[in-house]
This record gives sequence, structure tokens and C-alpha cells, in this order.
Amino acid sequence: MARAVPVTARRGVRVGNPGRARPAAGLVQTALPLPPPRRRGPACSGGAAPDLNAYRLIVVCTSAGKDSLAMLAHVCRLIEEQDYRGRVVVLHNHLGVTGSGEPVEWPGVEAAAREHAAAYGLEFVTVTRNGGGLWHQVLVQRRRWMSNNARFCTSDQKTGPAMAWVTRAVAEVRAAERIPAGQPVPVLYCLGLRAQESPGRAAQPLLQVDRRQSSRNRTITRWLPIHGWSIAEVWAEIRRAGLRPHAGYSWGLARLSCALCVLASLEDLMLAAALRPALAADYRAAELELGQPFTERLSMGEILAGLDAARAEAAGDPAAADAALLLYGLVRDRLAATPQARGEGVTKSGKARTPWTAATLAARAGARTAEVLAAARRAVELAARADTSQVMAPPLDEAAETALVAAARR
Repeated sequence: MARAVPVTARRGVRVGNPGRARPAAGLVQTALPLPPPRRRGPACSGGAAPDLNAYRLIVVCTSAGKDSLAMLAHVCRLIEEQDYRGRVVVLHNHLGVTGSGEPVEWPGVEAAAREHAAAYGLEFVTVTRNGGGLWHQVLVQRRRWMSNNARFCTSDQKTGPAMAWVTRAVAEVRAAERIPAGQPVPVLYCLGLRAQESPGRAAQPLLQVDRRQSSRNRTITRWLPIHGWSIAEVWAEIRRAGLRPHAGYSWGLARLSCALCVLASLEDLMLAAALRPALAADYRAAELELGQPFTERLSMGEILAGLDAARAEAAGDPAAADAALLLYGLVRDRLAATPQARGEGVTKSGKARTPWTAATLAARAGARTAEVLAAARRAVELAARADTSQVMAPPLDEAAETALVAAARR
């Protein structure tokens, strides 16, 4: 018989053996099944799970995406297996809206994260940056876009507010458990990063004390519970857990990050702009105001021009050729302004760069235009099929799981 954990109408109830759970008096409880213990395969052998009872506070960070959801299910199983008795909190970062009121994130992600936490009877908190959301930071404070080398979207909008909340939570834990002053409260900070996503994430340690965020009052240990997992294992865990994923994956998205993330793939950016034209228009206006392309490899102008060309093609509109030519011009102009095209700096081998010839620029612009158009055609097709009236998908069956794994491998 499946185990169950209490779900309560208030925050702060600890997950554990239901026979030993001690919710506050008068709370209404409903038992939900906890998935059976997960069989640990080779992809999960990146390191043994830590002793959870060595920590007085566990923070599970969630974007409501697939990796966060699989991590939550996995951590909750370990909490049950180890009969953890401390405080567990699911934490979501809210990144704000654009000047026109468009959410920077996908609609429904906060509600999805809340639903996932409630399924395990866990306390749920949403945190925001006191100094303003991402849009305010880009247009007013930083006056530039995020990049791989300047990820203030993570440091300022996510880590900073999360750690500010942890500071308050540590004080509450210290008072509730009468931990002496001067004794750091041990905190386990869980993130759903996977090695398969990028070389940078592959190099990150599975478990490590974060000395930068630790202090005399707290010791923050950063844990990546699903670091060694594959896409297939992630979706298998979600299906076994019986939880509803966000519908974005059924629309064709590979990742559920910010709707228009500077680190997203060309395909995801195209689909996001096709599904959320008002948000894309806000980003294009910001791009023109800042005088900087949205990313070094792709501008929002190119994304919108590509979608215009693809839609014209699909409709049999003779203007499709002119739209494609406009896209080519935008791509060429952006490439011409790069250090590589201008012959500035040195190559990876240390040799001085030489400027591109007109023929080289034309060839590279043509190849990139073809890539952008291909992604735009696919995005237009997917957007036409997407049912965006519902932001939550039903629990996965075997066929849905197989389709999602296959889509991720394309």
C-alpha cells in the first residue's frame, strides 16, 4: 500500500511518517499517496544522499519546471525514508512583469509550484527582489541585458531574495528549536541542476558548503539531488509521482525558464515569441531602447522577423519573400557588428583575427537566416496546435512520458 503524507490548510507542517506527524491542532488533513521508493539506476549514482537529519531546514527551490518537479518528488521520498523531522520549505522566485504588465515567467508557474508543494503537505513561499523585478533591473538599474557572463537574473533575482528569506527562516528555526546563539543553523539548499544540461553544470559538485552564503548564524550546504539524472529519468520520476507538470512542455518547450530567457535555445525562443507576442513586443521595444541585441547570437528583431516570414509562407502570402529578405538584413547587420566580423581581438589559438570578407559575411548571414527561418516555421506550427487555455497538463501516462522523452532528444 502506498505511503501517504499529510496535506494541511496551513504552512509549516513537516513531512514524515504520517503516524508521527504533529500538525497543529484543528488543522484539516487529507492523505495523498507518496510514490513508492525509486529504484536507483546508474544515472543516480553521482553520490549518496546526505543525512537529512543533519540539517534543521531544507529549502527546495522550484521554477515549477520538470527538473524542479522531479527533484521535489525525489527529495520527498528521501524525507520519508529518513524520517526527517525538521522544517521543509518549497521556495519559488517571482521575477515580476514588464512595463505593460506581461509576466516575465510563463503564466501559471507560481500556481503550479504551489500545487506541487501542496501534494506533499509542504510549506510554500514565493519571494521577490525588494529592489524591483527583472524588467526594472534591465531597463532602469543595469541598462543592459543579461548574458552568460552577467547572470544577474540568477544572482539578484533568485539567489539574493532566497537567501534573504533563509535569513528570516533561520531565526525562526533557532527560536523554535532553542539553538544556542553562536551555533550556526545547518541549512540544506536544494537545486534541480543536472549535469546533462551544460558543461558548466556538469562541473558543479553534488554537495558542497556554500561559504559565500554561510555565516556565523547559518551553514548553507548546496545540494543537487538529480545532478546525474537523464531527461528520461526526470520524466519517469514525474510520471511515477503522479503530479501534473506545467502544460508548456506539451506545447513544445524544452525548458520552463523565463519565457524569453537569454540562455534559451533558438527553438524555445521562437516558440515563446509565437505563443506570447505581447511579451515579445515588449522585449523588442526594450532592445531598441537599450541599443543592444537581446543576445549576442540572436536579436528579438530577428525572432519577430522570422515569425513574420514563416507566417506569411504558411498563408501563401507573396510578401513572404520580402519578409525573409528583411530577416536576412537584420542577421547580416548583427553579424557585421561582431568582433569576429570586424577582425577585433584574437582567436582561441591566440592568433590575431582578420576581418571577414563581404563574401564570408554574406555566406554566414545566409546560413544563419536559414536556421532562424527553420526554427520560426516549427514555432508557427507548434503554436497553432498549442492549447494555452490550460496551464497544467494532466498527470503523465506512459505514452505521454515516451513522447516527452523523444521530443527532448530531437
